[in-house]
Amino acid sequence: MRRTVLHLLLGLGFAPLLAAAGQPHDPSLPVPPPPYTAPAAPPVPQAVMGEADWRAANDLVGAFARGHIDILQWEAENLPPAVEQAVPEGGPLSPGEAVRIALANRPDLFATEDMGALERVRADIAVTEFARDVQRAWIGAVAAGQVAWRLQEAHGAADVATELAARMTRVGNWGQDRLLREQLALSDAGIALAQARQEAASARESLLRLLGPWGDAAAITLPDRLPELPEAPMPGEGLEAVALRSHPTLSLLAIEADRAQRGLAPRSREMWIEATTEALSQVLPREAEGAEALGRVITSAPLLERRRLPPGHEAARAAKAQAAASALAVKIRSQVREAYHQYRVAYHIALAAQENSRLSVEIQEDMLLRYNGMLKSTWDLLASARDRVERAGAEVQARRDFWLAHANLQAVLAGAEYLGPDGSGVGTARKPDAGGH
Repeated sequence: MRRTVLHLLLGLGFAPLLAAAGQPHDPSLPVPPPPYTAPAAPPVPQAVMGEADWRAANDLVGAFARGHIDILQWEAENLPPAVEQAVPEGGPLSPGEAVRIALANRPDLFATEDMGALERVRADIAVTEFARDVQRAWIGAVAAGQVAWRLQEAHGAADVATELAARMTRVGNWGQDRLLREQLALSDAGIALAQARQEAASARESLLRLLGPWGDAAAITLPDRLPELPEAPMPGEGLEAVALRSHPTLSLLAIEADRAQRGLAPRSREMWIEATTEALSQVLPREAEGAEALGRVITSAPLLERRRLPPGHEAARAAKAQAAASALAVKIRSQVREAYHQYRVAYHIALAAQENSRLSVEIQEDMLLRYNGMLKSTWDLLASARDRVERAGAEVQARRDFWLAHANLQAVLAGAEYLGPDGSGVGTARKPDAGGH
């Protein structure tokens, strides 16, 4: 097993820290500066109303079937070829590979044969929660990169709209106020793109901190997009029972509680119940109900009278053992229900966001047909493109929330703590204002 993991890590360009030639804690090692790519921010085109020759400009526009937008498309197609950036070797990092790499660099999480039962339980839970955290970091990093790419599309659409507005202003077809609105939209898109790239960089670094690589090994390649949604959500039948059977601590507590109950005499059990009932009634009488009970402050613990208690401490130990096992079982069942509910809600929202994105694509395709038929303006087409990009971004966020909820649910079923809901929901995409010809 160890050799298989080592070969996998070496094949991916990673190695456990023990095998590294230099250690990351050595400050004398030469390292390159932190990578940074400045956000693409094309200069905002300036224009003065009527500065260009109106007749010459409109003759140029008339030479193209669809006017200004065809000119922009021709210019884009005739730009010099872009320089291709080098892509790191190796395929994209899968979530399973990420967990294996991360565990290889965490020897403190490995179990040993001489561990006691409680130590082994804690080790198992720690590994389950660590694997969940790695999966969540992988999901977050992939989603953040996908969102940044979508905002790059939105920035490109805003850039085209601003350039078109500047040209229309120069020939006198538009006033300066309308150009300023497009320039402001381009600036907002640039800010959003810079923020998305920062979030993608932070999400990637969060994943790298869990994986443990450094130097050249940190140049990992992530998938371009999150996995598709499953065809149907996981059924909820029997999940609570699965979690109860899988939780390592509960089995120990249940054994201890069962052993303590079997060694307790029936009369001792009855005496313990009577004593605790009497102690509770002294603190909160049964007649205190409704508003009176809500307004009553409990300032002291229920007091057990020794004359009412059974001899010895077996009854108290059995009661506490039973309470500990019952409390953990109730907590596990409750967390499973909450995690599953969040999982189903996230699946429903992700499906809805996916459908919204599909519809926005169809709307844009229909808009393009109408535009080609001279039935819609250039600004209608640009507005449709912006809406499609925004809804595609909302789909990415919803899919991310689903896979985060999926990772949480799987971890809870294996014995981990439930982290709570992640997503803030998916709102409808902002409807941009359309301009005119």
